[in-house]
Amino acid sequence: MTSSMFQTYITDMKCALDLLDPQSTLKKMSTGSAEIDSLIDGIQENSFYLFYSNGENQLFLDSLLYRQLVGCILPKSNKKNGFESAAMFLNNIDISIDRNKHQLLNPEKIAITSKYASIEPRIVFKNLSVQTAYNQEHQVTIAEEIADEIESNSDIKLLAIRDLTKFLARGSDSNWNTNDDTNTLKKTLGILHRVCTKNKVAMIATADCNISNNGIIPKPIGGTYLKHIANVIAHVKPIVWSPTHGDITSPYTSFKASMIKHPYQKTPKSVNIYARKIGKRRNPMLYILD
Repeated sequence: MTSSMFQTYITDMKCALDLLDPQSTLKKMSTGSAEIDSLIDGIQENSFYLFYSNGENQLFLDSLLYRQLVGCILPKSNKKNGFESAAMFLNNIDISIDRNKHQLLNPEKIAITSKYASIEPRIVFKNLSVQTAYNQEHQVTIAEEIADEIESNSDIKLLAIRDLTKFLARGSDSNWNTNDDTNTLKKTLGILHRVCTKNKVAMIATADCNISNNGIIPKPIGGTYLKHIANVIAHVKPIVWSPTHGDITSPYTSFKASMIKHPYQKTPKSVNIYARKIGKRRNPMLYILD
């Protein structure tokens, strides 16, 4: 190695503290749940969070996303712990299955979530942009439009994606890894992840999981690529009590969140979440995180 090459090598070296410093300047917001905050350490700019479960728990995942959208718009004060910024919502709808399309992003549910978070719904609606994808090819197009909007609006600090894997075939990884759907998902995620990383935007997505009968935590569908690109991954499932425990008329439902990936915390790790039912107790319209 020549003297000039050695000098260049030394110049390019960085102290570990210098690498950690940018992380300390990134903003962080609360999820709205003390239990989830303790599990994943809140929502941080420039990170990708994946929450997944089976289709039966879609309402809880939707309620979780609504709370993050509201949380992004909440003030930065210690009491609110928000980003005080604009948010974007990507809704994925399969029009051949989802007959009640207008119910998938319900203004009433966002308004209720806003009121429980002590912010006027009109402020939330004013700072929220919504895009909808109807199939995988359309999802790529919408991803490009979202990327353009994030590039042109520095106030956007959160992208929430409902049912990211909506258009993937269900089953084991081996059943669809060779499918063209995999490459399309990679393209969509590549577009969104690049623009969010560049502009320090947090990404939060919900997804479905594979069917597992062996008692272990099921994997999210999406294959290795999705599991690799997400910074934090957590599986959510309801806690089923025996008939002698709990009250089925209670306004609360218990869920278990298990974190299976985190950049600097030991995994697996889990917490119990208590969510308040809004609407019918046996068939709620929304969950409020306490």
